[in-house]
Amino acid sequence: MDYSEIWSWAYAIGLKISSKDDRLLRALIFDIRGEETPGRFLEKLSTKITEYRTNRNIALDISLKPELVKEKWHGDKFYYMKAAVLAGLANALVKV
Repeated sequence: MDYSEIWSWAYAIGLKISSKDDRLLRALIFDIRGEETPGRFLEKLSTKITEYRTNRNIALDISLKPELVKEKWHGDKFYYMKAAVLAGLANALVKV
């Protein structure tokens, strides 16, 4: 998987989240940035995305990129993926 695809996906959902409320995007970034293992990172990310989809007050049309779950993330690959996700979300926050 190309990391630019991950960044593009994260940037796109970040824009959708920030269009609703910047605080939601900040909360997502804050929640996932400290996770140091692939399983916990993806679990926290998917939980927050599901919350943003199903909460009636938020109701965003966003979803987790399926390739993130299918891929085996270990070692440096995980840190590159995590950096791509966080960079995409952070860039959407400042709308670069």
